[in-house]
Amino acid sequence: MPSAPAGPAVSSATAATATVPMVTAVVPTRNRRELTLRFLARMAAQTHPALRLVVVDANSSDGTVAAIRRQHPQVTVLEAGDREFWAGATNRGVRQALAAGTDYVLTINDDAIVAADYVARMVALARCHGCAILGSRIDLLAEPGRIWALGTRTEWGTERFLRLAHHDQLESELEPAVAGAEVLEAEAMPGNGVLIRADVFRRVGLYDAFWLPHYHADSEWVMRAVRRGLTARVTPRVVLFNDFHDDQKRLPLDSAGGLLFTFLHPKSHLYLPAVAAILWRHCPPRRRWSTLQALGRRFLRMKR
Repeated sequence: MPSAPAGPAVSSATAATATVPMVTAVVPTRNRRELTLRFLARMAAQTHPALRLVVVDANSSDGTVAAIRRQHPQVTVLEAGDREFWAGATNRGVRQALAAGTDYVLTINDDAIVAADYVARMVALARCHGCAILGSRIDLLAEPGRIWALGTRTEWGTERFLRLAHHDQLESELEPAVAGAEVLEAEAMPGNGVLIRADVFRRVGLYDAFWLPHYHADSEWVMRAVRRGLTARVTPRVVLFNDFHDDQKRLPLDSAGGLLFTFLHPKSHLYLPAVAAILWRHCPPRRRWSTLQALGRRFLRMKR
């Protein structure tokens, strides 16, 4: 695996005397046994000494649950329904983590690849800078050094009103002020590799599994937290490698059934209820119409 950029140093005296916070990683999955097992093997090697793993399985039929219990008996496995998707499954894990008294929740996907000191470095940065919400830098696993996201920013009135910050940019192309920062403020962020202080959920609530069951629930939750006065940050110093390619989000636009999926299936990033919820709650009223127009133009240009 590619090595992550160097993180902040933590003195041995500090490490020896500070109370180690409990981190609970919440991992939703469905029918991705090999990816999930690969992920759990990486997490089992984490150097942070107080780490719990909660996998929320959405009715997998490929033997995921049995394999986890056989190979990683220390991992808590919760069951979710077929229709709970990312937000509903993640909420189950968050509830369990909060009930168990965790200090931090780490939302992370089963296709993530992280270094052994990933959790320790995220915790060190969060504590050093007082971060209530801290997101990772996400790079493409297939091309280390090419950034998939360093947070998300809003661009109301455009066709991509939620835009992945620094998407497709090489690490070497980052401005010095960005590359050299330990943490940066963010408007929103993907939910893959986000360390969240437990009390934030008590202030903000859980992810909106009704209106945003899958895509955009992560960004909407962070935007909600920011509106309530919390500061969200991302770090360019700690890298999570994303085993993902853009074709995974390609929509089937060449048939009536495909169009129905595009606008009415929760696993589409253009799912109308989710888009409407984002616009209604967070878009300035004077920019809603121009944003909808831009989205319409984007749809007309999409490949069929």
